[in-house]
Amino acid sequence: MGVLRLVCVSCASSCASDHQVSPWGSAGRPTLGAFVAPPDLDARLHAIDVEAAELGLKLEVELRGALRRGGEVVVRGYSGTDALGRRTSAVRVATPHGVVIAAGPLDSGRVDRSQATQLIPSLLPGSEPETTEQLGMFRSGTDLNRDGAPDVVLRNEDGELEIWAVQPLGATRYAVELAAPPRFALDVDQDGTLELAGRMPLDEGDSIAPDLLDVAGFEGDRYTHRGSVAQAFHAARAEGPGAETASQGKRQEPPKDDAARLRGALERAWHARLAGRPAAETLAALDREPVTPALRGAFSAHRARVADAIAAAPSGAPTREGPPGPGGAPTRPQGALETPARR
Repeated sequence: MGVLRLVCVSCASSCASDHQVSPWGSAGRPTLGAFVAPPDLDARLHAIDVEAAELGLKLEVELRGALRRGGEVVVRGYSGTDALGRRTSAVRVATPHGVVIAAGPLDSGRVDRSQATQLIPSLLPGSEPETTEQLGMFRSGTDLNRDGAPDVVLRNEDGELEIWAVQPLGATRYAVELAAPPRFALDVDQDGTLELAGRMPLDEGDSIAPDLLDVAGFEGDRYTHRGSVAQAFHAARAEGPGAETASQGKRQEPPKDDAARLRGALERAWHARLAGRPAAETLAALDREPVTPALRGAFSAHRARVADAIAAAPSGAPTREGPPGPGGAPTRPQGALETPARR
């Protein structure tokens, strides 16, 4: 009976409790650390090695950099061959907390091949970059725009560039506002940071062939042609190559032919629009140019480009990668297609 009474007392005591005992201790709820794998860069790189071997990828380049608040970031570029014998590429970026960028390789049957999967080790101002570019001061894994985060430059099969900011638990693609696809970089204001740049493509045999160049400087959280750096660049060129000569009182030589004259007029109008000058004023000046019948078709097409310069759609809305998958395993970027091994 004594034992029975002891059990009943114990039961009564238990039933009288408030049942608020938590496995998480006095906090009463799990902390963020319960859901995040412990930092282990070697483990992340091992996971990448295993995946690369499964996909038949060959390591072409490895770069290392530093995260904003300490810790290392490792950037790797890979090459391979798809089922059709075409060369493929892939990029993996790891921090101690996970694989934060996993781009490519593209599936052989994928129709949309606009995703950037090629690592650009270094940007060389003034030319379209190569994957074999010698490393310079503007290399992936370093802070290219002075916002404090290491950046990674990717390129797609059409040559269009993307820049991603790397954080410990993920990566963010910078938005780019540019009238032409970004294909190379320039330092237009000579401040030691790069602006993205692109030219409007020309049809083969274009009879006028104006150089319609646009640039986007880094301002706030994006690359934009609407900022002060880009507008100053365009304002200077809107005056034309003879502006300095004219201001010094020297006689400016007229264009040698109609195509050259219209080329200059279109280029000045293009830069004037991107410098922020009113569309009506800019297009009215352009429409005063005499156009021969042989050049009318090409001129009209380029005039439409000038009119639409500011309205051009931004390239690359902000995209967020991560957080990494369970255990820091590589995660596919948004919009990536599965490879045969991942189906």
